Amino acid sequence: MRSCAVRRRRPSSRVRAVSRTFLLEIGCEELPAGFIAPALRQLESLARDGLKEARIGSTSVRAVGTPRRLALLAEGVAERQEAETRELTGPAVRVAFDAAGLPTNAARGFAKSAGVPVEALERVKTAKGEYLLARVHDAGKPARDVLPELLKAWASGLSFPKTMQWDGSGRFARPVRWIVSLWDGEVVPFECFGIESGRRSRGHRTLSPEWFEIKSADRYLATLRDRGVVADPGERREQVESLVSKASAAKQGKAMTDPELLEEVTNLIEWPDAILGHFDEDYLELPTPVVVTAMRAHQRYFPVEGGSGKLLPHFVAIRNGRGEGADSIRRGNEIVLRARLEDARFYWQNDLKVGLEAKVLELKQILWHEKLGSVFDRIQRLVQLAEELARQLAPKVRGGVSRAAYLCKADLATEMIRSGKEFAALEGVVGAEYAAAQGEPAEVVRAIREHILPRGPSDPLPPSMEGTILAIADRLDVIVGGFRAGLLVSGSQDPYGLRRAGNGIVRILLEKTIRLDVAGLATWLGGVYDRAGIPTGQTDFTEFWVQRVASALEERGIPYDTAASVLAVRPGDPLDVWARAKAIEAIRETEDFEGLMIGYRRAANILRTAPPEEIAVSGQPLAERAEAFTDKAEADLHLETKMARQAVETYLQSQEPDYPAVLRHLLGLRPAIDRFFEAVMVMADDPAARKRRLAILEGVRQTFIRIAEFSALPSAPGQKSV
Repeated sequence: MRSCAVRRRRPSSRVRAVSRTFLLEIGCEELPAGFIAPALRQLESLARDGLKEARIGSTSVRAVGTPRRLALLAEGVAERQEAETRELTGPAVRVAFDAAGLPTNAARGFAKSAGVPVEALERVKTAKGEYLLARVHDAGKPARDVLPELLKAWASGLSFPKTMQWDGSGRFARPVRWIVSLWDGEVVPFECFGIESGRRSRGHRTLSPEWFEIKSADRYLATLRDRGVVADPGERREQVESLVSKASAAKQGKAMTDPELLEEVTNLIEWPDAILGHFDEDYLELPTPVVVTAMRAHQRYFPVEGGSGKLLPHFVAIRNGRGEGADSIRRGNEIVLRARLEDARFYWQNDLKVGLEAKVLELKQILWHEKLGSVFDRIQRLVQLAEELARQLAPKVRGGVSRAAYLCKADLATEMIRSGKEFAALEGVVGAEYAAAQGEPAEVVRAIREHILPRGPSDPLPPSMEGTILAIADRLDVIVGGFRAGLLVSGSQDPYGLRRAGNGIVRILLEKTIRLDVAGLATWLGGVYDRAGIPTGQTDFTEFWVQRVASALEERGIPYDTAASVLAVRPGDPLDVWARAKAIEAIRETEDFEGLMIGYRRAANILRTAPPEEIAVSGQPLAERAEAFTDKAEADLHLETKMARQAVETYLQSQEPDYPAVLRHLLGLRPAIDRFFEAVMVMADDPAARKRRLAILEGVRQTFIRIAEFSALPSAPGQKSV
């Protein structure tokens, strides 16, 4: 059987298609909030793909869920699978029938495998000859007969960050307690996780804990709502936002919300209800980030701020339920928050008594890495690196940057970070607060606060130059130190944050349009490590760096081959690399550029195969006199290459090279290159002529690779490079 073509037959528009709604609900013990949204996306994707593969049409498929249930609702589901006719190509006619015209074993075997009689086989002419063809019609099964296996596959196919095998059944994030599977109002029977599907479900754990039956799939959401469950996460989130906004407005304030907290709270509850709480105004003397973190980190409260943006002594908590007990819950939340704020005040006051200078010395007792020394040792390197970086980028801010570098890790030794677990995420932020409280200059405070930015791809960048310099220095030290310690980045694994640090540097430089040779700076930092007696690692920084810049270029729409060509030459400065890549992309599809590349590739191929000793002409410049060349084409190409090289070097000396102009100079070499190849034989028998011509071509190549390794570019779209 050689090939298969499929033709599907859709129901006639004159026939009214019957459609149904089906429901799958997996009831379980409370899932972690972070598990729910990914699981619902998986479930919806599995269902869409599964229905399509099974040839079952539907008008909508969506997944909904709460901590106690993951559910799938599909509407407009076809009664039957879509009919299809498959065209199966079999053996050649010449082997399918003998001389007498009787079918051979090849024909009979093909007919049997296709499920049709031999007499039904057809003949079809192809470019390779005449072959047998079988048309196999599949009218499709009732969808209700196909669904059980699909539903079981979807339920068991969900993956979670952590799973266990419960009660000897399949693996799931939490024990599965019930499964509802309905085709309109009929149960679709199947077994999964050791449980038979049915129509029994449960409502809210406290508002409606008893078992009940779901009569019809299309009444699922309404039925649950009657039992204290808002199953749709989108609807639940809107309710949370509305309740929080209304509660904070009661105190003439506005809730401080963020998407992550909203999603987490939404997926912790089944029925939202807001509770407005209060805390002592004295705690507002603490830094705002500390108070906000005390509310958000473990309690998932929404802080409330006034019209001026200052924090108010109120918070909004969302409970799971409604009715009596709100006052008791409010008092409990206030007591818990008071304890956390009291701890924070204790840490804050004790740390201020000691001061950041003393905390810096305590960093000697905190190990950074066994091969890299203490955090204090790291600070010494960071100060040197930050000062060097300031010298290159902004000498006027060197003093402030140096001081900020010295203090920026001091908060790691504070009680706030070391003892207050929920405040550990404030590293850098709380250090800036301590620096401000003890009277450090504003630029030092600003740099300490900003040096942790960006923490991720969507985070803001450090606004100030001081913060920018310290952010780059901090990340580069992480990378170079990590390589010295043998910390490797492989595949999707980045346990030490080296890839994240590299991406952060690239993003800062590109988005803030800063020219910086990071590879050169890494070499400079390597000297600092050498002088400290820290051995060289085995990881190649350049290879790592090229990957980071290439990834950033791809995100900005630069094709892989263009990125590879520019990164093969001076990859250290991302902004310069990007400028060269954009200039090449702007002219790549032009006729002149393609013609130039033909000549360049020809030269590159010749140089690649020539003996190296015949190309090595460094220190032996060619004579400028015309009589030094045996052919005018040689003299022309040599002279025009020299002029182009001088122009290119002039442009490269600029702080912002005009790469489109540079490429125009390179394009101007095309006529001379074409004439050269038309007029001379490069690999001549005469050794002197051969070396001279190879030297001319090497001069062309050296001029081109000041911009990119153009041989990495394919000769035409879709072709491989030479």
